[in-house]
Amino acid sequence: MRNNSLREIVRAFRKYDDYILSTHNNPDGDGIGAELALSFGLKKLGKKVVIANSDPYPENYEFLPSNGLVKDKDAIKASYNVAVSLECSGLDRIGKMKKVFLKSKKIINLDHHMSNEYFGDFNYIDSGAAAVGEQVYDILLGLGVKIDIDIATCIYTALVTDTGSFAYSNTSKRTHQIVVELMNAGVNPSEIYQNIYEVSSLGKMQLLGKALSSLRTDKKRGVAWITLKKDNFIKTGTAYGDSEGLINYARSIKGVNVAISFTEVEEGRVKISLRSKKDDFDVNKIALSFNGGGHRRASGAILEGSIEEVKEKVLNKIFDYIK
Repeated sequence: MRNNSLREIVRAFRKYDDYILSTHNNPDGDGIGAELALSFGLKKLGKKVVIANSDPYPENYEFLPSNGLVKDKDAIKASYNVAVSLECSGLDRIGKMKKVFLKSKKIINLDHHMSNEYFGDFNYIDSGAAAVGEQVYDILLGLGVKIDIDIATCIYTALVTDTGSFAYSNTSKRTHQIVVELMNAGVNPSEIYQNIYEVSSLGKMQLLGKALSSLRTDKKRGVAWITLKKDNFIKTGTAYGDSEGLINYARSIKGVNVAISFTEVEEGRVKISLRSKKDDFDVNKIALSFNGGGHRRASGAILEGSIEEVKEKVLNKIFDYIK
């Protein structure tokens, strides 16, 4: 499959009228913001749109407008003309929605990860985009959709979360130019930041405590890692999505160049997230070696095995890479 141009993707969205949108399992701010913004834009054009994901939104994104478009995955019975994947490097990342996608007549694949598998009938992959929300913004402009406050709020959420509040190296001049336009549409950055990062449940704070108590470092090699077991989520009453961003505590330690989080998503399956501070350490290469992927400084994968087995395997790979 080839990569399509923005013009070709815009043409495809004009052509079809019936859509289901979905982001990756355990959705994050970029996937959520992007799918909501795109759905609002398509509705403005008179399209039929529904959103359904493998997993529910984390509670800190409940402030976002949804306009009744988000449905429970178990309520999805029909097949759709077009299924749109947002921020999924492979179709397996869509989780329990994969069957619905395979029944659809066409698949549109929107992503900004260089490791994308180009699984769609239409693929718009831009590894230079800070977030899929940035790609959606360009698509909506191409469709002639007016960016209202709801769309702007969702796109800003996508941008602020996937750029680490505009601190990561994926933040570009273009990203800031889009932010200006979103603010012109009425976005309040401080209000969105407070909703995402400053409204935490007791359980989420307890999960943070467990993550920090698991923190380990190898100062000589400049590596730090945190470990979260399935039991940690059960005891704190939290969901996997509540662990979003916890890896940054490991990454922020002085002298640490590479941070890893090991999260047991279910027995025998461990999600690894990798972050680096320097361009000379390409964590995407590590992720690719475990059939994952992402970006040079932020990547991840899911591995089979116990959490201890996965930790040993991944840490050894990283230590060998450093050597």
